[in-house]
Amino acid sequence: MYSADPRPDPDALLKAARREARGCLRVFLGAAPGVGKTYTMLRTARERMEEGEDIVIGVVESHGRADTEALCEGLARIPLSPLQHHGRTFHEFDLDAALARRPGILLVDELAHRNIPGSRHARRYQDIEELLEAGIDVWTTVNVQHLESLNDDVARITGIRMRETVPDTLLERARDVSLVDLTPEELLERLRRGKVYIPEQARAAMEGYFNESNLNALRELAIQTMAERVDADVKVAMDAGGRAGPWPVRPHLVVVINGGDEDISLVRAAHRMAERRLAVWRAVYVDKGADSAEQQLAVEQTFSLVTRLGGDSLRLQGQSQLGEVVNYARAINATTIVVGREVRRRAWPWSRPLAQRLLARAEAFDIVVVAKGGGNRRRPLRHLGLRLRPPQFIATSLGVAASLGVALLLEPWLELANLSLVFLAAVLFSAVWAGTTMAMFSAVAGFLVFNFFFTQPRLTFAMVERGQLLTVVLFFLVALVVGQLAGRGRQRLMALRASRDQTRLLLRYAEQLSMATDSKGVAKVGVDTLVDCFAVPTAFLESAESASEVRVVHALPASEHLDITARQAAVWSWQHQKPSGRGTQTLSQQAWRLTPLTVQGQGVGMLALKLSAAPKALSHEQEALMDTLVRQLSMALERTRLVSELNATRVSEENERLRSALLSSVSHDLRTPLASIIGATSSLIELRPQLSDSDQRELLDGILSESERLNRYIQNLLDMTRLGHGTLKLERDWVAFEDLINSALKRLGHSLKHVTVRRSWPASLPLLYVHPALIEQALVNVLDNAQRFSPPGGELSIKAHLREGEPATLVITIEDQGPGIAHDLREQVFDMFYSGGDGDRSAHGSGLGLAICRGMIGAHGGTISADTAESGRGTAIIITLPLLETDTRRADEE
Repeated sequence: MYSADPRPDPDALLKAARREARGCLRVFLGAAPGVGKTYTMLRTARERMEEGEDIVIGVVESHGRADTEALCEGLARIPLSPLQHHGRTFHEFDLDAALARRPGILLVDELAHRNIPGSRHARRYQDIEELLEAGIDVWTTVNVQHLESLNDDVARITGIRMRETVPDTLLERARDVSLVDLTPEELLERLRRGKVYIPEQARAAMEGYFNESNLNALRELAIQTMAERVDADVKVAMDAGGRAGPWPVRPHLVVVINGGDEDISLVRAAHRMAERRLAVWRAVYVDKGADSAEQQLAVEQTFSLVTRLGGDSLRLQGQSQLGEVVNYARAINATTIVVGREVRRRAWPWSRPLAQRLLARAEAFDIVVVAKGGGNRRRPLRHLGLRLRPPQFIATSLGVAASLGVALLLEPWLELANLSLVFLAAVLFSAVWAGTTMAMFSAVAGFLVFNFFFTQPRLTFAMVERGQLLTVVLFFLVALVVGQLAGRGRQRLMALRASRDQTRLLLRYAEQLSMATDSKGVAKVGVDTLVDCFAVPTAFLESAESASEVRVVHALPASEHLDITARQAAVWSWQHQKPSGRGTQTLSQQAWRLTPLTVQGQGVGMLALKLSAAPKALSHEQEALMDTLVRQLSMALERTRLVSELNATRVSEENERLRSALLSSVSHDLRTPLASIIGATSSLIELRPQLSDSDQRELLDGILSESERLNRYIQNLLDMTRLGHGTLKLERDWVAFEDLINSALKRLGHSLKHVTVRRSWPASLPLLYVHPALIEQALVNVLDNAQRFSPPGGELSIKAHLREGEPATLVITIEDQGPGIAHDLREQVFDMFYSGGDGDRSAHGSGLGLAICRGMIGAHGGTISADTAESGRGTAIIITLPLLETDTRRADEE
């Protein structure tokens, strides 16, 4: 039985407190552009300013309207922030300035506005959320077509899909919502006068979006949205104040169905009643956990009719139909409860129809009793609640028989009252194993058997002793109560187990979806889970290249195929983005149900379930579970699509960066030595007679030096291309470390004239089994990098030693006396095209040298790193090369 609790609802108090916490939001909601949202907001702001409020304009989009600009005069403004995008200057709302100013009320127009790239947030509503979190009150404007939940409805009405939408949660958070409305005639007149758009735009608008039918439909959506908001506010106020409902502020019908064939006429009558009253309506069914398959099917069919007629449906769990219905009606602030008139004989003489009990207990509601069709059909077994299932009936009968046998064995040692406990155990067994109905049958059967075999006179149902009569009656009453309680406990336990299993399923499903990295992996997880849940063949489909074809991406079992009619239904569903097949209103005779997966109106895939293979139609809970799984699968597919697009964008950006760097390298690093070579060569050709032998020699040395430098740049580019494409192959050979150093120093030649090279390593270093050309090129790059940053007359040190371990390692250290590398840049210098302005990197270099070194050394299993030189001045580049076991053996032999 329900109880009218006068205490305030904690959830309602919390919701009301959240609206008041931090910044408060006020939204001026418009039915269409041009109805005067901004004008109304500014006029209200001026009235509040005259009352002493601190009101500041953050951004107002006047669109050149003189009356709107006039209202802005006298109000403080926050200057807009200039932003550059594609070579043009745009002016956007300055969020940081607003946070610093902290006005009492901030006016931020056009909630659904998309910010210019480069702003802190992509959308203006995100700016407003940050302002609210900072405790600043914000007034804003938005049109109803920009609400996310109405996006599809607006697209169907107007033929135009809004790309700039705002989440409905922001409107729910608003403390105040003001509806700004104009009749279609007034709005069209404003368009003709040029008060909304310039004349050319106005004519095009009236021929397209701004026609009378569209405006009427948008106006209806705005009024409905506002009515829902007011209804929610009334509900919060009721619950927060602890005041008993309902409050008759909006017609709201609840129709109670019982799982019979007559429910169809009851639902139709409730639908007609709701249409006449313009009321919201929904159907509820109280599930006591003991319904037959026939009754469950009837409820599902009724709920399907409710959905087709535009209502909502809900299944309530509980044992008291009256209490559950009244509690739910109070929770949603319903005003009217619709029930059917019961014309059948009642199950028990003392029970009363639901309508009478509602009239006696639910005086706050209007009770409408409808004469339901089909009420004369006789279904005595179901009406009495006797749903006899052979296995359970047999088990219960055997339990009573076993109790009789045990009682006969124990009769010599136990009194009559104690023998009744044996039959009570049978009642508990029946309740736990078979449910309440079988428990009641066991109680009645046990009562009769106990009376027949154990009371005087025996083998009759008559009783002559008062004590025995009291014992048998008390046993019967206790058995009924215990059976009911145990049966309810079993039902609740089964419901908890089902809820637990479903929760585990959803958690595992969400975890597997989050781990899937591509659309094929997501599709496999979705198909596998649906097969586990519903035990029917399932397939995931995608659109093929042709719009009239679909292809199967993953199916379970793999041998399952869609026939021609199923494929035609799938194509129709994909083209219209609507479900079709079994259990729907389109092509319902199909064996398969085709469900398109959509996110924001875009198809991301399709599921096909062969529901004809299921033993019975899906229940309401199964349909709800399927909807949940499908929504999560759609979101996971959208996530993988976005990740794929993001990766593609990153790759594109990386390729563009590499392209720019290569062009910079070719245009600068290669052009510089070429210019030097051309200049020296032209001087030799044109001025050779005037040049002395020493000058000619110097020019030729310069040509040679710059040619070698140019050769190194080209070699670096070629090596990096080979490294990047994975075509670099190691052709190992035995070579002495000293030979590698000598060859590298010889290649650098004149570049080392301004420095002194010092060498230090043991004479017994083993031979290296490496790719000689690659290691030599790596040494050339490191030495060239070191000499370029060494001062004239400086010292360049090359050291090497063996480091014991498994395996043994050759450590090569090349030190210079340059300016050194900052600690936080020592890892970055090995990145491609990184060229810092100081340290061991040239401001005009391509930044390939050390990156190539890391690739070449890494190909041999070695490492390269940067550190401070041992002297404390300059940089030390440390190279490690692992020695193969044959290297050390070769050294020992020598």
